[in-house]
Amino acid sequence: MILFLLLSTIELQTAFNPITDSITELKAYLQIPPGDLKFVAEDSFYFARYEIQVRVFDKKGNQMAGDYWVREMEKETTTIYDSVSVKFNSIANSFHLRIIDLHAGEILSYTEKIPKMKFLANIRYRVNGDTLVLKFTVINHKKEGERITISLKEIKKEISLKPEDYEDSLSILVKDIPGGRHNLKFTIFGAKKKVSEGVFPVEISRPFFLEDRAWLIKVSQLEYIATPSEISKLKSAPVEKRDSLWKDFWKKYDPTPNTEYNEKEYEYFERIDYAEKNFCFGDKGWRSDRGRIYVKFGPPDEIQSRPYELGTKPYEIWLYYRLNLKFIFYDRYGFGEYILLNPEGERI
Repeated sequence: MILFLLLSTIELQTAFNPITDSITELKAYLQIPPGDLKFVAEDSFYFARYEIQVRVFDKKGNQMAGDYWVREMEKETTTIYDSVSVKFNSIANSFHLRIIDLHAGEILSYTEKIPKMKFLANIRYRVNGDTLVLKFTVINHKKEGERITISLKEIKKEISLKPEDYEDSLSILVKDIPGGRHNLKFTIFGAKKKVSEGVFPVEISRPFFLEDRAWLIKVSQLEYIATPSEISKLKSAPVEKRDSLWKDFWKKYDPTPNTEYNEKEYEYFERIDYAEKNFCFGDKGWRSDRGRIYVKFGPPDEIQSRPYELGTKPYEIWLYYRLNLKFIFYDRYGFGEYILLNPEGERI
């Protein structure tokens, strides 16, 4: 499976490989954007440290196996590619994987059932544009399987099996499959009957600039940094030009233009995501007054919250000492929609 988190994604993909009839190996492949980790200064260098934990459980929830790994990365790192593996008894039912930033706390917690399929192992995949590319190991030296069908929604593919162990691959056009999590169904047939079946989760994801709705949402969220004409130009851009125009827009804000990673872009959408999650109950998320100030100025140095004072509406005072500014919000109707009283802020 592949798991995507927030704007700048952690990508997790797992593969299961039978070592013997009773032992299976789990391999986990990770891509971690450096913006998801907190770097701290040590002797004039910046380092991030994180820990990966994997635990394997039986049907009753008892731990059967597990391990952990500690990594250290320097600030110059772009995307972090990592992998870990653990072996366990094949009767295992599920696994749990965590990634912990040792300077900031947990950044990923994921649980998944372990697929049970005869004849197939080490299933992995990637989405390349509109094509899902599957790779897998066929285990058929006992010559019990003759063919396999692979189904995704209304799509069905069938391939013949060789009487041996070998690597195989298959491409599926997924242009009409909506983005999101789906199950691939594998069914293996022998000479006269079905001999095994199972499902494998896949995540159909495409770059946001290829999806009209996702593109318009992302461009709209530039409201606090882009001019109206820039937003209009991006919204009307044809699909084939969106990626280059997006990169050109953010290039002028990139504090480290010689690296792949754009800290300003990541910070901006991290704030958008925070505002959407924390100012949505009764309010308008990133479009709320609190959301706008948060995205523009970042987290306040202090929040003075007054939710229950007699004779007044609930209100909050946000203090930015480093900017010598304060903003006052009040809950106009008492349902959580906080309105900014001083749009330009006041000196502290």
